[in-house]
Amino acid sequence: MILHKLTVNNVGLFRGRQTITFTPNTNKPIILIGGMNGAGKTTLLDAVRLCLYGKRSLGNRISHNKYHDYLSEIIHRSPSANSSIHHASVSLEFEYARDGEKRRHRVERSWKKSQKGGETVKETLTIYENDRLNTEFEKEHWQDYINELIPIDVTQFFFFDGENVRKLVDDSGHDVFLRESIKALFGLNLVDRLQSDLNIYLNRLVKRDSPESVQEKIAKVESEIENFKSKLVDVEVESEDLTTQVDELENEIEQQEHRLAAEGGNYARQRGTFEHQQEQLQAKIKELENKLQAQCEELFPFTLAPENLKRLKAQLLKELQLGEWEAKNHALRAHRDLLLAHLPSEEFWADTSLESEQISEIQDKVAFLITEQLEYPEELRGFKKIRERTHAEYDILLEWIDVCLNKVSQEFRELNGALEIAQSELQKVENALQKVPPEDVLKPIIENLSDLNKKLGQLQIQEHNVNETMCSLKDQIEKAEQRWEILHRTQQQRQAHIKRPKQVENVKAVLAEYTVQLTQTKNIILSDAIVKGFNQLSHKPDRIKRVELDPQTFAVTLYDTHNRSISKDELSAGEQQIYTTALLWGLARTSGKSLPMILDTPLGRLDTIHRQLLIEHYFPYVSHQTILLSTNTEIVGDLLSLLTPYISHTFHLAYQQTEGHTTIEEDYFR
Repeated sequence: MILHKLTVNNVGLFRGRQTITFTPNTNKPIILIGGMNGAGKTTLLDAVRLCLYGKRSLGNRISHNKYHDYLSEIIHRSPSANSSIHHASVSLEFEYARDGEKRRHRVERSWKKSQKGGETVKETLTIYENDRLNTEFEKEHWQDYINELIPIDVTQFFFFDGENVRKLVDDSGHDVFLRESIKALFGLNLVDRLQSDLNIYLNRLVKRDSPESVQEKIAKVESEIENFKSKLVDVEVESEDLTTQVDELENEIEQQEHRLAAEGGNYARQRGTFEHQQEQLQAKIKELENKLQAQCEELFPFTLAPENLKRLKAQLLKELQLGEWEAKNHALRAHRDLLLAHLPSEEFWADTSLESEQISEIQDKVAFLITEQLEYPEELRGFKKIRERTHAEYDILLEWIDVCLNKVSQEFRELNGALEIAQSELQKVENALQKVPPEDVLKPIIENLSDLNKKLGQLQIQEHNVNETMCSLKDQIEKAEQRWEILHRTQQQRQAHIKRPKQVENVKAVLAEYTVQLTQTKNIILSDAIVKGFNQLSHKPDRIKRVELDPQTFAVTLYDTHNRSISKDELSAGEQQIYTTALLWGLARTSGKSLPMILDTPLGRLDTIHRQLLIEHYFPYVSHQTILLSTNTEIVGDLLSLLTPYISHTFHLAYQQTEGHTTIEEDYFR
């Protein structure tokens, strides 16, 4: 079997129709799909199972209503969508050899939520072979055809996630699961079915040919068996009803817990923290307000009129300029009078050879120049000081203006911004405190939760008692069937002349012997395969020396190099995963089935050494097609480099946070 294509449409996190191609290239069996936790990896694995098996993909005990609820819940919901989505579908294309002929199958399963009365969900299954609608079977038998073509008991050892792996560690809790699945892989379930049919056939022969006394005993035992089976059916129904009640009660408890949280239960637990934060923020706000008030009492008010400050600064600078000019003017006037007094004297010019006309011309020019210097500059004409100030006063005023225009406004903005943040945080804390409900609000919810948990405990006790009754009835049925076998053999001895029952007994004996021989042979092969697989994948190659499987229950017992049995509880978490991986690998080898492997989060519980061993010795060889669903902490770096030569395609499940959906993109984590 080769998987070619999976298409999901509005399933889980996948909005709209999205397709992923699985067809492997030659000698490259691995398709690697990466995705963060919660991005939809398990949804893809569940989609494959759902497409093939529908309701059975959720287990044998799931009710019709529960299954429809599940279909309704996995229809994509997106906060960015304009309207609700009411339909979804999943399609799987694969190649499977049937009667020696390879055929291309496409299984499509779609469902739609009803907007009217009646059934809440309408489901449709369609099967195509070689692109033509399957007409070999009626529509109502299409699911049976798929179940027969690819039995679910077989695929659970090929399509699995971490939870499926961990189930197999505990034989005591899942012996029936393991036994029935191994029987399906070995083909022993068909033998059991044939034995059951032969018993029915033989029963009819015995009834027809037995003497009256033995016939009456047989009829009595059969009546007992029927009575026990009838009671068992009733008890099983009661068990399923109790399981449903337990599930519903657990859901109600969960809803009450959500209600408790919605009513402020979480806030109540944090009351002390909120009050402490409130006290700190109030102190901080007071401190900031004091600093702002201090600024307002000093220079800050002047910053509110920056243009006036700039004009005042220009006025003061001009006054300084005027003062400096007046000081220079006063000194120049004193020197001018002295100079003009000396210029006309003959003694001043006595040592020169200038003519009187030249001296007169010089005197005029000097007098003009000095007079010109004493006149007000153009920019100071008509300008007057507001008042007289010292130079130190001008320096202080100009310094204050610069501080107002630059430093004070910046400090005020920073303090004001810090105050706004503190007030916002205080508002959030006070809102949270307002959500802390009074005790009389939470008390009824807590009391209701306590009552519900008590009811749950009582129901679980009833469920336990019913299960014990079921076991007792099964034991009584088994003993009655043993009495029936004894009576039947007695009757057979009396009817030695009847050939047909004897032939049936011979066939049953042959089948029983065949079952024993086949089980022994397969057990040996499976045991060797488990040991070989474990030692290939473990960094302690001599940890397990041999394995024994019980021929009746198929419970697995491990032995070390000293031939001492090892409890699975003695294995580390990583060793338990290696053991179950080796068990699955051995079952796949022993079954002879050519099916693809789908592994979800395959390296989650393993250390670096065991991860590398699986990369090198397991993934490339476990199947002709292996689909790995990995997080960004598993198959990365050197492990990805080791696996690359065996990879056909890579994909990335990219979760779009803002839109609330996942898209399938080519390439691995980018």
